[in-house]
Amino acid sequence: MDIRNTTEAFLEALKETYFNNEANESTDFLKGECRVLSYLNIDNKKGFRPSELSNRLNITTPRTASIIKSLEKKGYITRKISNEDKRVAYVSITEKGSQYIEMKRERVCCYFDRSFIRLDENERDEFIRLLEKLTNKN
Repeated sequence: MDIRNTTEAFLEALKETYFNNEANESTDFLKGECRVLSYLNIDNKKGFRPSELSNRLNITTPRTASIIKSLEKKGYITRKISNEDKRVAYVSITEKGSQYIEMKRERVCCYFDRSFIRLDENERDEFIRLLEKLTNKN
């Protein structure tokens, strides 16, 4: 199979997963509020400036502001004004936000558990090896 056919087959497989109703949890996990919460949950002791979140997650500044406002209203994050510079705010995840994103992550894991059960252990190992190679982790 040539490279373009491989790419087309890969995109078709992703499309099938993306539009699969059972996969909604996994697609939601990679977008918007869940994406921000996931990032904040990586280091839940650290606060991030909204501009850092925009840059790191490649989200527009207005979209980041909207997400932060929504997450704050839900009690999933807090904003703290810097003591050194009152113009700077830091966003951090709350315990409620951390619990929420961990629950979403568990649902995503359950979805993929059901998918990966179709592969034997060697196939799963090979799948991960190839993913790591494609994402330059090797």
